[in-house]
Amino acid sequence: MTTTNTQTVGAGIRVAGVVKKYKDSTALDGVNLDIEPGEFITLLGSSGSGKSTLLNIIAGFTSSTAGSVEVDGVDITNVPPHKRGLGMVFQHYALFPHMSVFDNVAFPLRRRKVAKDEIATSVREALEIVQLGHLATRMPSQLSGGQQQRVALARAIVFRPKVLLMDEPLGALDKRLREQLQLEIKRLHRDLGITFVFVTHDQEEALAMSDRIALLRQGRIVQIGTPEELYERPSGMYTAEFLGDSNIFAGIVTAGSLAYADGTQLEVAGGCPDGPCSVMVRPEHTRVSPRGTALDPGNNVLDGVVREVVYLGSERRAEVILNDGRAVLARMPVGLNEPVIQPRQEVVVSWRAEHGLVLPDERAAV
Repeated sequence: MTTTNTQTVGAGIRVAGVVKKYKDSTALDGVNLDIEPGEFITLLGSSGSGKSTLLNIIAGFTSSTAGSVEVDGVDITNVPPHKRGLGMVFQHYALFPHMSVFDNVAFPLRRRKVAKDEIATSVREALEIVQLGHLATRMPSQLSGGQQQRVALARAIVFRPKVLLMDEPLGALDKRLREQLQLEIKRLHRDLGITFVFVTHDQEEALAMSDRIALLRQGRIVQIGTPEELYERPSGMYTAEFLGDSNIFAGIVTAGSLAYADGTQLEVAGGCPDGPCSVMVRPEHTRVSPRGTALDPGNNVLDGVVREVVYLGSERRAEVILNDGRAVLARMPVGLNEPVIQPRQEVVVSWRAEHGLVLPDERAAV
């Protein structure tokens, strides 16, 4: 965990053996998770993976079937939500439409019976943190979606909680505004030093914002680590395919070479014993060249035909259909020395053996 705040004020969280069962299903299946004080951790997963259920159990809105939750070493498993002292931001803001921005932010303090002059000071400070001090008298209906979400953030931090929980808070915003608020939330975390637990199904959002990511699938944590660890060193096929684009080559390995579907021998860089094996290559490590281009002997090479090329400014994204019919993705930087690839062009797809990551396929075991 990293934070530039001079003093970490966030609380550590321990989730131990948490199970959540419904009548016909299991939402969480023995989840264990330790969150460091002041850490920004993201619970990532597809719909139904259990990420929001886990967040709501930490918040106290949902009771667990088994297991416990501790905050700062104190068991809060059976503590009501309003007594846990945790900040919460929802996807749809949950602002009171009949209250001004000031009164919305002041609400948690008034419920705690804080003195009036202290409320005024705390609300002003919270609104300045989210850069909305000039809109204190506005009503929610007079604000944009991004401004409303910042008001929700101010309301969640005004009483200085040690933990801030966020359930897909950017999901209702457009792409540009979402990216802007990602930066603001990262700044907020750095400045406040409190513990952030963030839920999203958006992999790019998780990679951009988190100290660590806990990837969930069917109520279990598949892998937990830094964004770099999950992207560069996924522990299995599910992580590799969920985070970012990936090209998977499956075959039989003999003496360090993988026999691919069309009989081509692909060199495998260590870690794969003889037998069935899958190798992942990220699109940014995959090169597409016109057929007949001289390539370094250290490259694995497969023939194909370009189906589509998309220009994205700093790079081109190419989809190539190999001889066996499968599609391979490549992301290539735009530059003077890069060949221009066109649809229907005959090409070779290549990558260096060290850029291929050997993966176990744990999907059948889940």
